[in-house]
Amino acid sequence: MDLDMQSWMAALTAALRQAFGARLVCVGLQGSRARGEAGPQSDIDAVVLLDHLAMADLDTYRAILDALPARSLACGFVSGVDILCAWDKAELFQFCQDTDVVYGSLEAALAVIPPDAARQAVHRGACAIYHACCHNYLHAQAALDGLTKSLWFTLQAKYFCDTGRYIRRHRDLLPVLPPAEQALLTAQPGCLREHTARLLDWAAACIQAYATPH
Repeated sequence: MDLDMQSWMAALTAALRQAFGARLVCVGLQGSRARGEAGPQSDIDAVVLLDHLAMADLDTYRAILDALPARSLACGFVSGVDILCAWDKAELFQFCQDTDVVYGSLEAALAVIPPDAARQAVHRGACAIYHACCHNYLHAQAALDGLTKSLWFTLQAKYFCDTGRYIRRHRDLLPVLPPAEQALLTAQPGCLREHTARLLDWAAACIQAYATPH
C-alpha cells in the first residue's frame, strides 16, 4: 500500500489536537518510514505523547487510528511525557534520536538524557545480543535474522559514542562502519555456528569496552 506519509501524519495530528487540545505534547514518526527506507507494508511507527496517559486516552487514540487509512499498519509508542522522562535513559537516547517530530517537541525528554546515555545504549544492546546468541545456539538453533534490528540500534549508538554523530539511515551508516561490523549486518544465511561466533566476539568486546567505569 503506497501511502503519503505527510498527509497521513497531518490527519493524525489534526485528530489528536482536536481530541486532546493543550494536553498533546508531541507527535512524531519513527522507524523505516521516518528514515525513508520503508516498503509498502512497513509499519507506521507513530509517536504520541500526552501530558499524562489514562486508559480513557487509549480508547480515544484507538478510535482516531480506526478512522485513518492503513489502520493495520499503524503501531508505535504512546505515553505520558511524565512517564517518558522517567524512562530507561539508554532507551530514551535511542527514542529521541529515532523520532522525527511532526508536532510539539521532545524538549522535556531531551533535557533528562545524561551524557553517558549512548554508552549505556551500546552496553545494553551488546549484552542483549550476547545473551540472544548463546540462547539461540543452545536452545533454538534458528537463524539470527531477528537480531538485526537490535544490532542496527547498537551500532548507531556505538558510532555516536565514537564520533559524536548519530546516523539514522541504514544506507548511510553501513558504509562508514568498520568492515567487520559491515559483515555482521550483511551476513547471508549460512553456517549458524560461524555467524554466532562472530556476533559473540563482537558483543563481548563491546560489553567490556563500554561497561560503565567504577
